Amino acid sequence: MKVELVKDKDGYTAKIAGRKNLFGFGLTKIEALEELAGVVELELDSPKEISQIEKKIAEHIHKLEDAD
Repeated sequence: MKVELVKDKDGYTAKIAGRKNLFGFGLTKIEALEELAGVVELELDSPKEISQIEKKIAEHIHKLEDAD
């Protein structure tokens, strides 16, 4: 399971590779990742899968915060 961040003209899109309905938008990378986390909680039923994806998202956020 891979989290992808893509720059577009209005900000960033964060998505889960191979899952077309799991994506979030934001003006910053962190905003996009936080939005994605909310979408994951709304769209998925499996607590295990939600936890795995949220862990990946949190790792990305921590890397971005550490880079600042």
